[in-house]
Amino acid sequence: MTEIKINQNISPNKINSLFDEFIPQLNLHDICLIIPGELSKYRFGLLADILKFVITLNSKSRIATLKIDLDKEVIPSLYDQEYAYPIISLLWNTSKFVDKQNQDIKDLLRLKQNEYFKKMNSLESLKGRKYILSNTDHLSKNNGLIKFLENSYGFNDDEDYIVTMFKRVLSENVLVFNQQNSTELLDIIEDIGRIVYELTKNTYEWGKSDANSMEFSTSIRGAYFRFHNNSIEKLLEEFSNTPLKEFFNHSYISENCINEQNRVYYLELLVYDSGIGYIEKFKDGENLHDIDIIKKCLIKNQTSSDSKLKSKKGLGLDRILNIINKKGFVRIMTDKYSIYRDLIKDNYVPTSIEELEKLKLDDWNKSNFKGDDVNKCQGSYISILYPFKKVNN
Repeated sequence: MTEIKINQNISPNKINSLFDEFIPQLNLHDICLIIPGELSKYRFGLLADILKFVITLNSKSRIATLKIDLDKEVIPSLYDQEYAYPIISLLWNTSKFVDKQNQDIKDLLRLKQNEYFKKMNSLESLKGRKYILSNTDHLSKNNGLIKFLENSYGFNDDEDYIVTMFKRVLSENVLVFNQQNSTELLDIIEDIGRIVYELTKNTYEWGKSDANSMEFSTSIRGAYFRFHNNSIEKLLEEFSNTPLKEFFNHSYISENCINEQNRVYYLELLVYDSGIGYIEKFKDGENLHDIDIIKKCLIKNQTSSDSKLKSKKGLGLDRILNIINKKGFVRIMTDKYSIYRDLIKDNYVPTSIEELEKLKLDDWNKSNFKGDDVNKCQGSYISILYPFKKVNN
């Protein structure tokens, strides 16, 4: 048995160390993955890193057992954690589930999974200023699909309705931090709703099947929202070795987003899928560099599919960059790459397919997009950081 443990104090650096240690190994058998009952600390991007590791590990070696590091009696508390439902859903048909005493807990988890699914579908409040909506494609009928997004007949292409539902999630469950910010919320909730509509539509088109349009036997896709409230000093310390330090150091942040308590409020938005990723999905024989393929996904009308979606098909991610222009940050992890765009430093400018070299993207790992020694991940993970303007009393 190969035992792999995600500790309670896991951080992006630590989870990426696990990724680098275990993903390259070809002889892993009978994997037992241990996940904590809670996280001692959460920071921007951690859920994306955890899902990337678990999804990739399972795609390469199959996780035989998922152990929850809790006693059976307190397993229900696990569902206060954002990683619980998607990970258990991913492994539901293929893994054994045990508590810390190695007791089988699948029957208990079945009840909790169903309860959680019903909460998501009815948009009930979840614990904390965060929310996750996660589709599980391999469950029978519509038991794994968020009904206002899609059903067995396909994706709901009524954008205005979906935006209204996302606005409800944000206003009732996530962005409830300060009533004085209500004016700004009215402006941005509409934008955020349309971002999530566009990205979740993409997961329906891109994340369920391989390059030959064959559906995966196991597939999860979802959207996650989290409100953050941190001191600027803590942010600069926590992200000291990442591109986010430069982002939070921008004069725009200091002049517009740091409040009287020296804190920054911001929204984290993650949209993820367990598919093959942009590069393998859209490699079309043009002999393009991998990064140019990702750039094509960021240019309007370059990623249309054969689906029957009625409107706005093929907008790609161009629309997202436009909405968060001059104030936001986006990070995309797919295949061997972790790329980002700081929209304060590099404002969005519409780019044509003939001008790929003009589309600005940066390498999170500062290796000039060299993927030779990097382990390929399964899935795609788009994280957006949206800072709020401070309230002037």
